[in-house]
Amino acid sequence: MKMNNSMLFQIALRNVARHHRRTAITAIVLMVGIGVFIMFQSLLAGMDRVTIDTAIDYDNGSIRVRSKDYEAHATSQPLEYGIQNAGGIMAGLGALLPAGSTWTPRTRFYAQVSNWRDETPALAFVIQPDTDQAVFKTAEEVVGGGWGGATKAVIGADLARDLRVGEGDSIVVTAVLPNGSLNAIELEVGGIADLPLSSLSQQAIYMTAQDAETLVGAPLPVTEIDIRIPPASRLDGLVAQADAAASRIEEGHGDLAAVSIGEAMRDYLAMRNMKSKFAYIIIVIVLLISSVGIFNTILMSMYSRIREIGVLAAYGLEPAQIKRLFSLEGVCIGVIGSLGGVLLGAVFVWWLVGHGISFGGMFGGLDLGNLPKDLFIRGEWNPATFIQGFIFGVLVSWLASLMPARKASSIEVTEALRFV
Repeated sequence: MKMNNSMLFQIALRNVARHHRRTAITAIVLMVGIGVFIMFQSLLAGMDRVTIDTAIDYDNGSIRVRSKDYEAHATSQPLEYGIQNAGGIMAGLGALLPAGSTWTPRTRFYAQVSNWRDETPALAFVIQPDTDQAVFKTAEEVVGGGWGGATKAVIGADLARDLRVGEGDSIVVTAVLPNGSLNAIELEVGGIADLPLSSLSQQAIYMTAQDAETLVGAPLPVTEIDIRIPPASRLDGLVAQADAAASRIEEGHGDLAAVSIGEAMRDYLAMRNMKSKFAYIIIVIVLLISSVGIFNTILMSMYSRIREIGVLAAYGLEPAQIKRLFSLEGVCIGVIGSLGGVLLGAVFVWWLVGHGISFGGMFGGLDLGNLPKDLFIRGEWNPATFIQGFIFGVLVSWLASLMPARKASSIEVTEALRFV
């Protein structure tokens, strides 16, 4: 008896519905596993996004341009390797960057900050207040006081706490000049910035070019040009745009090193790939557990239907068709569980995107490195994750059904009919 795939599929659906309890239990395990996988991947993508965005907003920008000599000695933040003709370079950036990009010059160098009693290392940033606010969000975090006032400095909240100073107090900033000598100036604390990055909150001091020239001498070199490109909906797209723009800048200016956010955060992004692999390990474990359930469901179904198998074989149903019938049952369970997992994952991601999860109180005052202190993560939609979860579920279900299906197809008609 020849039976087309449509008829086999209808019989498979009927059998799956007939054993609805076993089907429901197996599908639910599969659904939960796929839903958790999708949620976990969304959460990891959100963590990556908030980490990269925080670095862009407060420290690196999307692209950081320096002289190649400065980049080679960047760990010491040297003042003697500034960008030559920084103004001319900034005037030509518009042709090399995506529309809507902004940029600002900065000078950074190591310093010592004292409250007249205690002294601590600091990282000084010389800013142009107006253009700096178009690239960085530092000014938005200033509590009290102003941003960019002459003879006034803005310092990180943790640094202010360490020095026990507040708005209106005096501090002394000491720096090593390019010729090796020391100089110091007295500044008023004009504002305190509660910065999300612990490294900046503990060390950063922001001052005007006028005050910096009083400290280290004039003309003050520009050690970097920081660039913000327009945001992208996906992190991978943002990194790709920054990489491409950085390459164009280096091609147009052979003496400059343009470091994109992807390059600056290379180590973190490498860890991101490791975290993603960990998520795949989780779903593999869950799917293996589900496969046991599917195997058991199909096997029990086979033993309870030996008489049916014998009758179908007696009417001429070929072993290959019997095998296909039981494989289709496994695929049907996989499709049901996988669709449920995709829907459950969509609910999880919808909630994460709309509400997010705050982890700020979980870590106390620990330095989270690249992660912001008040860590708040929103999920991200990733269609590829939904497709992967669905395919994994159906594939595992099909593989789990192969052995019972093969056993069912090998049953002899005479043996099966004994149960009639």
